This record gives sequence, C-alpha cells and structure tokens, in this order.
Amino acid sequence: MNPKEIATQLRCPSGKKAPEIAQQMNQANYQINNKCINLLHITDNDHILEIGPGNGAFAQKIIESARNVSYKGLDWSSDMVNEAKIHNQQFISSNNASFHQGSSSAIPFSSSSFNKALAIHTLYFWDSPFLHFAEIHRVMKKDGLFCIAFGDKSFMKDLPFSPFGFNLYHSKEVEHLLAIAGFQVQTVQQYYETGLSNTGATVEKLINVILCRA
Repeated sequence: MNPKEIATQLRCPSGKKAPEIAQQMNQANYQINNKCINLLHITDNDHILEIGPGNGAFAQKIIESARNVSYKGLDWSSDMVNEAKIHNQQFISSNNASFHQGSSSAIPFSSSSFNKALAIHTLYFWDSPFLHFAEIHRVMKKDGLFCIAFGDKSFMKDLPFSPFGFNLYHSKEVEHLLAIAGFQVQTVQQYYETGLSNTGATVEKLINVILCRA
C-alpha cells in the first residue's frame, strides 16, 4: 500500500486488508498497550472502556487483570468490531465484554458508566479532540482514571503516512485539552522505544502517556 492507503486503513481498517492491518498495529503497539493497562491498576469489579480497540487483542489482558471486570470496546470500524467479537467470544459469552461500533465524540453509554478508560494511538483521528475528551469525561465516574497514549509530533510528522489525515500533538497541547474537558492530569510520562512503524520501517518513537483523573 502507498502512504495514503496506509493512512486510510490506520484511521478505519476495512475490507480485505483489515485483519492484516490490525495485526500490524498490535505488534507495533504491544509495549504501549501493556504500559497503559498496567498504569490503570485494574482491580476487582472495574468497569472499563477502551476506545479504538481494533480487533480486541488486548481485551483479554484487561479482563483477566482482576475478578469480575466489565469491559466495553468502542471502535468506529465495523470490520474491527466484527473481528474483536470473533477473537473474544468467550468473554462476550460470559458477559465480561462487549464491542460496539461508534465514535468517542458520541459515546453510546450513560453518564458515569466507567471508572477506568484508555485510548491508545487514536487521538490523531479526532477532528475535534475536545469533544472526544468531554464525552469520555461524561461517561466516567468521579475520580475515575483515564489513560491516553500517542506518538509525539516531533517524530510522527516525519512518517510518510502522517500528512494524510493525521492530527499531531505535543504533550502540553493534549494536557491543556484534557484540563478544559474537566480532567485532572496526574502523571505525564514520555519514553522512547525503537520498533517497526506501520510501514514496516524501523523508527525511534517518542511516546506520550498521560494518566488523568475525572
């Protein structure tokens, strides 16, 4: 695929390429997914929302982190929602998980539904990020934890697919948006990892991880 096609698939995986793209994203983002899940300190009876779970590859880790965890995944790719349902049938059958098609700018759940939430490498595709943060804040219980992770603009701007629909940020910009949406930033971590990008090239990534409280 050319860079524009890659950008389109990363935004919303669809068609025959969707399963392959999902697998590539899982491999590229393995470290950051695990880091964010660990930062949430999942405990018994937590209600957790994952925004942009793709094919749901990390739902099992979340659900099995404690007892009686309730997990919901929200993705705007219908193909990814279908894949996630296939991969997580055992957790759906036990009522521990469900997957839904939609956007985090209009989350289809009641206010104060979740005490933990995470969004990893989804920020780039939000045309009005404040609306998404405000919606996430709405569906979270008071004092609930939200973890967001994204690649820093400093390296993302040089990736060949970034000019095609990616909105890029430095950490301070996102911290400000979170604050005006009602979140209290608890910790900001930045770390470098060397790995494959979604084009297959080896890159050094600067990843921002922000943990905040509703």
